[in-house]
Amino acid sequence: MAKMLLYMSKTGCGKSTSLHSLDPKTTFIIKPNSKPLPFPKGGQYSAANQNQLQTADLADLNPTIAAISTSAPHIKTVVIEDFTHFFSARIFSAKFRSRNQGGEAFARWNDFAGDVYASFIKDHEKWREDLTIVVLHHTETKDDGSTGFKTSGKLLDNSIQIPGYFTYILHGIVREDAEGRPQYGVVTNKTQGLEAKTPSGMFPLIIPNDMQYILDTINNYTAPENIENFKPNYITQ
Repeated sequence: MAKMLLYMSKTGCGKSTSLHSLDPKTTFIIKPNSKPLPFPKGGQYSAANQNQLQTADLADLNPTIAAISTSAPHIKTVVIEDFTHFFSARIFSAKFRSRNQGGEAFARWNDFAGDVYASFIKDHEKWREDLTIVVLHHTETKDDGSTGFKTSGKLLDNSIQIPGYFTYILHGIVREDAEGRPQYGVVTNKTQGLEAKTPSGMFPLIIPNDMQYILDTINNYTAPENIENFKPNYITQ
């Protein structure tokens, strides 16, 4: 079963920049647009190097990841660079907007939810154990005032509940230092209304915005020597 990691935040909080530390030789990035990756090694990802695909079609995700799992064992990390834009591409497509009468108006949302589920959730248990799917996504303010996964309708919230399929949910933040310079970090567990979760004791509450560090920590967490020494965090009072 492939590992699945969701990293979300408002725009401009460093989601794409976190990828800077990944090795292009073992990473495959699926991008919904031609926007360049915002770090020096970003130019090493391309279709010519066979480590990048540009598509905004949800239907392309599952077969692409399945092929990598089966036929590209050197790829250890697949990044869906901005899952939010896959939603937008579907909802604003001419075909989707034309289905706006009668039963079709409702059916189009069911089809959309089904395609989201099929994109990587449905089959991740079939994919290689040494493969990690990293999904970058935008956030929105929920009815209860918390900040979490941005959906495009109540159907995804109520029927799929996408964050529930992830063991690791990270939340990007930006703070200013004493001189007003932005400092990028990642929240690893729910705090101050930010949706996030990771297994007990895996990370401190705020960690560096570095995806390779994050993936290394996840892999080390389940090492045999750490399993025997595991102590969960309990509320004692």
